[in-house]
Amino acid sequence: MTEKIFIGICNTQDVVPSEFFWSFIRINNPYPVMACRSTHPWDVVRNNNIIDKFLKSDCTILAKMDIDQSYPTDYFERLVPLVGIFKVVGPLIFDRWPQNRFIPLAFDKVYPELNSMDISGMTGVVDIPYPHTNLFYHREVIEKIPAPWYEAYQTKDGLSRANHVDFDFIEKIHKAGYKTYIDLDCVVGHQYTTFVGKQLYESCNRKR
Repeated sequence: MTEKIFIGICNTQDVVPSEFFWSFIRINNPYPVMACRSTHPWDVVRNNNIIDKFLKSDCTILAKMDIDQSYPTDYFERLVPLVGIFKVVGPLIFDRWPQNRFIPLAFDKVYPELNSMDISGMTGVVDIPYPHTNLFYHREVIEKIPAPWYEAYQTKDGLSRANHVDFDFIEKIHKAGYKTYIDLDCVVGHQYTTFVGKQLYESCNRKR
């Protein structure tokens, strides 16, 4: 069966950065695709809109992407075949890889008990419990998670969030019986808009 990719872009920026534009159009893509960009002011609504539209489509794979990222030319060719094996798999996102230590998505003030993960010397596909949610998802995974897929809870004073919405989404995937995987040899740059950041990203791609 030929996979069909639903590209969900969850950003509100008015201008598409050149890094994303040029990397996106250079991706080698032998698969049929349809794209959806949600621009609602609230990220929770944007993410839920994307998943809702994906489930209403005939696509077999949801690929979440950001316009503040830069993608390798073999992005789809490399990761789409892995979705059939691992069901949830994505790239190594550069901003979560400082000095060979992978920082889980939930490593922040909301979940300080989660530590970083040492990935030095590791290659290939590995089980990463809490990655960034810009991943590839097989349809069967999303179908087993009840709506709303993304949820935000407020603190008692109502002034800030009491949870990390991406973390909770990944938790729902785990509860549905799936693990989340990262291909450490597929590197994506994230928010590298400065000259120094671009140099670091390109340097890492040459080394890997």
